[in-house]
Amino acid sequence: MKKLFPLVALVCFAMVLWGCHKPQDDPFGILTFSLTMPNGQTVECVVDQEAKTIVNTADPVEPDMPESQYVMKINYTATLETEVKMGGEVVESGVTTADFSAPVTIVAVKGDKEISYTVTLTEDANDASQTSGKRVNSNMTGSGFPSAAWFDVTMFKGEFYAITSTYPEGTAVDNHALYDVYKSADGIAWQKVNTSIAVTGAFGARLVVFQDKLWAYGGGRYYGIDEDGNDPEQGWMPGPEISGLYLSSSPDGEDWAAETVVDDSYAFNGYVDPRLIVQGDQLTYMGGLGCVFGMLQRSYNVATSSDGVTWTPVEGADKTANAARSFCSPLYTFKGKTFVAGGIQNFVGPQYAQTAVYSTTDGGLTWTEETADGGFGAMWNMRVAGTDDVLYMVGGEYHVPTGEVDDKGNPIYELALSNKIFRSTDGVNWTELTGENAMPDTYVGRSRPCLVVDGDMLWIFGGRGICSGFYGAPDAADEIIFDTWKKKIK
Repeated sequence: MKKLFPLVALVCFAMVLWGCHKPQDDPFGILTFSLTMPNGQTVECVVDQEAKTIVNTADPVEPDMPESQYVMKINYTATLETEVKMGGEVVESGVTTADFSAPVTIVAVKGDKEISYTVTLTEDANDASQTSGKRVNSNMTGSGFPSAAWFDVTMFKGEFYAITSTYPEGTAVDNHALYDVYKSADGIAWQKVNTSIAVTGAFGARLVVFQDKLWAYGGGRYYGIDEDGNDPEQGWMPGPEISGLYLSSSPDGEDWAAETVVDDSYAFNGYVDPRLIVQGDQLTYMGGLGCVFGMLQRSYNVATSSDGVTWTPVEGADKTANAARSFCSPLYTFKGKTFVAGGIQNFVGPQYAQTAVYSTTDGGLTWTEETADGGFGAMWNMRVAGTDDVLYMVGGEYHVPTGEVDDKGNPIYELALSNKIFRSTDGVNWTELTGENAMPDTYVGRSRPCLVVDGDMLWIFGGRGICSGFYGAPDAADEIIFDTWKKKIK
């Protein structure tokens, strides 16, 4: 969305920007500045108006980076009627490049006035990914990734793969809907995969590696017309409808095939953001979000598959257990047990947010409450990933009291996003990472981030803003976060 800067706002901004000094009669200058490397990585810089410097304080580059990577594209915004020049030539934002292996002078010009800024790149000598975490890309969409309304990321055969749902013209039923696959060798530069089928996945689909194949499970195609010319699925009332499970698989990430699911018992019905776990030669599904009266609501069944296509319900699974009733909660396995942590029950409200951790050892037939308070607070829409020895919990939404009350005297709450990371060595008790291991201030809170483990490194790809409608479901109108972080697992 374009932002308008009326004169009053511009003057107020200038007064803040230039500190407590007497404001200039006609304040001007560079407002924001970033650089794009040849590999597509975006480097955010901080503009210091008093010192007249521009430095990548929050995004230091890798030490000993190849010289070619220092030839970067310049991106900026400036005050109204301000021209930006370098070496006397006009700098076109998003087009002009320069070599930033040494300091570069950038000049803001307005009429007969000039302000010279020195742009300097600093290196990450300490490698923050080993402790707090390092942002390796500020904007995935500048690295070949689409402006997707939904994406999920996993690692398959040594490369990162993402399944994306993009609506370039908006989500009206007669607009285009793109359901694509992208891949990356380094987690930064992305390229679209020329898949053997035009449409792969759907909004809310998840990626799973199972039986030496990459699978795209679930989601809904209820926004726009897809590449095969199919109209969106709409219900009898305004809202989405999903007629069945969207399922496709690939042995190599490129040669995809649409699969026909065998589900005579309708065991698999939570199509959006389905909860799937792999345990040896078995794939297990335990709920997701399904369409009820035009809204995405909790749906809980337990089913297993040994081939990814044929699904068998787990007969006798207790659907009344608190673990079964908690949705928008992470499902994960650790040391022989399957866990569900936090989540919400009924619908989004402070009285329904959960703090407990439950486990099952019989495939979801019965659940045991491991603890009433896992240490992460009353939270939902977080993700969990890790190694055989330790787990990390990232993201989530929670309620914060505003200090005000309604007309009946009840406390008023607002929704917030978690920027914390929690660690567990038993899958039950979670401890917030603090000190040098806490994420830096530039890391923003998010829900439903994409987590990928590569050796001893945890990758965090983007996430969503507040996506807690009535039932905590994702929507194409959600704010989408497109940054990328690396953090050592220890």
